[in-house]
Amino acid sequence: MKKSIIVSIVLVLSVILSCTDLDPVVYSEIVNENFFKTEEQVLSAAGPAYQSLNAYPSPNGVWAINELTTDEVLLPTRGIHWYNDGIFQRFHLHTWIPTEFIINYAWSATYAGITNCNRVIYQYEIIQEEAGEPSEALITVNNELKCLRGLYYFILMDLFGNVPIVDSFNVPLGFAPKNNTRQEVFQFIESELQHGIPTLNNTVDMTTYARLNRYAAFALQAKLYLNAEVYTGQPRLDEAIAACDSVILQGKYTLNDDYYDNFAIENENSPENIFVIPFSDLDAPFWGDETYPARMFNQHLWTLHFNGTQTFNCEQGGWDGFCALPSFYYSYDESDIRRAQWLTGLQFSYTGDTLYCNQEKRGQPLIYTPEVNSLDAAAENEGARWAKYDYTNARNNQLANDFVFFRYADVLLMKAEALMRKNGGLASQEAVDLANQVRARAFPDDASKLYTTATLTLSELLAERGREFACEGWRRNDQIRFGVFNDPADFRPAPVAATYNLFPIPQDQINANPNLVQNPGY
Repeated sequence: MKKSIIVSIVLVLSVILSCTDLDPVVYSEIVNENFFKTEEQVLSAAGPAYQSLNAYPSPNGVWAINELTTDEVLLPTRGIHWYNDGIFQRFHLHTWIPTEFIINYAWSATYAGITNCNRVIYQYEIIQEEAGEPSEALITVNNELKCLRGLYYFILMDLFGNVPIVDSFNVPLGFAPKNNTRQEVFQFIESELQHGIPTLNNTVDMTTYARLNRYAAFALQAKLYLNAEVYTGQPRLDEAIAACDSVILQGKYTLNDDYYDNFAIENENSPENIFVIPFSDLDAPFWGDETYPARMFNQHLWTLHFNGTQTFNCEQGGWDGFCALPSFYYSYDESDIRRAQWLTGLQFSYTGDTLYCNQEKRGQPLIYTPEVNSLDAAAENEGARWAKYDYTNARNNQLANDFVFFRYADVLLMKAEALMRKNGGLASQEAVDLANQVRARAFPDDASKLYTTATLTLSELLAERGREFACEGWRRNDQIRFGVFNDPADFRPAPVAATYNLFPIPQDQINANPNLVQNPGY
């Protein structure tokens, strides 16, 4: 079913993206009274709006700046590899500058998603105008795309703060929008969700898989309100709790018995994954260019050693890149099952043969060490390597697993956090029970590891979120909300200015649009 969905989207894209003439009149020429009546027909045009999300987990875009800037992950220089003009060191040290190409990629890819949403919404508006009476399916999917546009704006607001709101595809030639304030973007997203959620599809099956259904929109709303004090200066904790309850009380999602099943190759069967970005290793990956990031899910290549992919019988060799910060790896209890997502120790091929280093330690057994001795000159085997997703038999430079965006575990921990913040930072029994639903899975045979009202502090909850959602793209967001993003970390001995809670508006974007105003401090 997943592969059929992906193939359908690709077919739609091949028609739409092969045309360079985007004159809006084209849309009305294909409309007749029998088209866009069913939800399936309406969805046939929505593929491009979702397709832009495929750039999200690329280490050349949003995922990179949400993880490589935190206390979880770093990408050290290894011999002649990964210096890249110092960009990854700057990410870790919080000294990045407006000309970083990955920051520009994050902006470009996310606005591409907004443009695609606006284009399809505009198409629907023309159909609605000509039809007179829009179908229920058209109204539902139109609102779904507006909520999806809200998701793209949430990403931009979280990263850059003051970004332009463009909610129309029908704009004049040379249109150069000005920045909106972060509060205005917040209010725009809030309005989109409030208007759209009541009409969104509340079915949870393969017909809504990888779509922004009602519960995915509630999860986004919970994120919006939980971070409201960061975005607007005003807490919205009651609204965050209500959004979480809108998911929890319906009982349509549950925690997966096996933590790692959420990240399996065929993870569309997970009862926990609320919203995912679908991928297939049948697809030819898009490697990107100087203006647009790669659209692929290939983090196994970015983290595993050149020979390390043989552990999983992957088609391509790894690139020996990112790893865990030593302090983050050691933050896991040794009996925590989630620690196994980080590979350490002697590595073997899928046939059981010992693997060996092939760089400066050529001929020595490949042993991943949790320790990393230098940000500027790490050895090829240093650092625990990430393997939360099942990499087995990965081919075509692509994973077949779907990238998990929202999980039910996150909803439970968001509600626990909101309850604690309402209670002056102290844990009520309700907050403890919510957190322990998640934690119990990590310690299935040891109830002594569960939290109590005395041991569950806000700082411990942040640490637990790190262990539970490692490399899922939420760490920067969490650290900023808890006020520790710019604190010292491994290889970053001193605190950094709060300026770095926001990324700069990319210089390439300011060069193209002089109406944009740079964020303070850059």
